[in-house]
Amino acid sequence: MNTYFMVRAMRAKGKLIAIEGIDGAGKTTVAQHVYRSLTNHGYPCVYLKEPSGSIYSRIIEIITRLKVPDPELELMLFLKDREIDVRKRILPALNRGKIVIMDRYYYSNIAYQSARGLDADKIRKLNEKIAPKPDLVILLDLDPSKALERIKNRKKLSIFEKKDFLDRVRQKFREIADERTVIVDAERELNVVKREVEQIALFFVRKTFGDVIKRKNRVTVSCYDGRSL
Repeated sequence: MNTYFMVRAMRAKGKLIAIEGIDGAGKTTVAQHVYRSLTNHGYPCVYLKEPSGSIYSRIIEIITRLKVPDPELELMLFLKDREIDVRKRILPALNRGKIVIMDRYYYSNIAYQSARGLDADKIRKLNEKIAPKPDLVILLDLDPSKALERIKNRKKLSIFEKKDFLDRVRQKFREIADERTVIVDAERELNVVKREVEQIALFFVRKTFGDVIKRKNRVTVSCYDGRSL
């Protein structure tokens, strides 16, 4: 990404929340729940899923299905796909003041590709050259045995859906957790997890933007110090 896009990312009015975790952790269900909840509370949100559907994401699907053992190629394709996603969807939404809910983001790249032998710091640096850092990362932490039990009805497991590999990915996710990351126990009943993540997201958004109260056709935004915007 060129300097123009990097500057725009730094000045973005919106916020980016990434939902992360191993396969079977419930990312899509939880991310969609957070999107609906924040929207119902009056916040302008966008739900996005990665890979994004670009030509590069379709190639990722092919090499995954063919079980091509090339993590460097995977990383390059994910970076190309993410660069398009940032330019076409993520930054425009952030610059319009939207809260972007990501179903997977580059923390998945770091965890999955480093679990296949690549350097985690290198993967992070390559991603942060082209993509805005998330403001909040919610990591759904789950034992791989339970994750595989949840996804056992899928027609065919991918090369990423093996217990020994997911054990390494889970450990990598824990290692890369930083000051932006909240780890949530995803082994509990799904509705419990959804409610907890919803409360985390609402707390973060209210702290950032204040309370939004819908009244008929207008939206009132109130801050915690009593002022109105």
